[in-house]
Amino acid sequence: MTKNAGRANILLVDDRPENLVALEAVLEPLDHNLVSAQSGEAALKHLLDQEFSVILLDVQMTGMDGFETAKQIKEREKTRDVPIIFLTAISRDTQHALMGYSTGAVDYIAKPYDPGSLRAKVSVFVELHEKNELLRRQAEELERSNEELQQFAYIASHDLREPLRVMSGFLELLKDGYGGTLDDDAREYIAAALRSAGRMQGLIDALLQYSRVGSGAWSPEPTDMNMVMAQAIDNLGAAIEESEATIEYKDLPIVPANSSLMMQLMQNLIGNALKFSGDKTPLVQVTAAAEDGRWIFEVKDNGIGFDHRQSGRLFEIFQRLHSEAEYAGTGIGLAICKKIVDQHGGRIWCDSRPGTGAAFFFSMPAVTA
Repeated sequence: MTKNAGRANILLVDDRPENLVALEAVLEPLDHNLVSAQSGEAALKHLLDQEFSVILLDVQMTGMDGFETAKQIKEREKTRDVPIIFLTAISRDTQHALMGYSTGAVDYIAKPYDPGSLRAKVSVFVELHEKNELLRRQAEELERSNEELQQFAYIASHDLREPLRVMSGFLELLKDGYGGTLDDDAREYIAAALRSAGRMQGLIDALLQYSRVGSGAWSPEPTDMNMVMAQAIDNLGAAIEESEATIEYKDLPIVPANSSLMMQLMQNLIGNALKFSGDKTPLVQVTAAAEDGRWIFEVKDNGIGFDHRQSGRLFEIFQRLHSEAEYAGTGIGLAICKKIVDQHGGRIWCDSRPGTGAAFFFSMPAVTA
């Protein structure tokens, strides 16, 4: 049968030509590419150079029968996931059906079959194949995007940092060497340029951090979140001491995770609470509760809070609720948190009201026995 580009390939295997003709007549309304084979050996040859969405395979054939053909199909890495529907006139008993399923078949249909039912089943498997192909292409595209992001990280760390360093160096030389001969406006211009260079350096560093989150291969391991918290607090020691903040946590669980990423997550959330404390002495409370086989963590503060209607924006890269003049930052910290939680199969959300503090929540799978 003539193949049409853009259609799914369906392989029909039967040693009797009249059965193949009948199958083609039944499936022709589906408007897919129907490829016929009159033996198991011929079917295996087709599978070498073509990709099929589903195989309709007769059981009783001369030479290699359907069970042996299916066994060889499933032994090949390239074809092991192709669904097989057995068509048979041998027997309707359970023994033969079990033999068919044991070879990896997804269905076992006795002849004579209902044409409408057969078409419906074939359509389902074609649709599943198309969806799987779409997911595969999306995964490949995501992998390419990640590679491009890594390439950007390389460029940012080398090609952007160097001219920025040189520019900042000359500005410092200008300020130190000629500051006494410059008027107030000129000195302010230099100071503004240095501040802008510092913000640019911070943005580059944050983008590098975002691009590198989870970029290497890692496997979840039992991670004690109490130890993670201790490390995060130690890393934030200067900011905690300066703000006289209190960080409270107790009896946090062990979760399957990457400890370094968990430390970065908690450090970002606690650091965010310290930044937006307003005039209050910061109090940050970290708790966890079991819920439906998962752990729900809460990082609660007593800071300035925000309008909860804006909460969805917070986890998007470069999204900020405050200007640079009000609170310094890059708008990447919470996006990094979301990326970390996503990679662990959880989700992150928040709740707040202006002036009442904020609570950030994230879910993590529990350790399985």
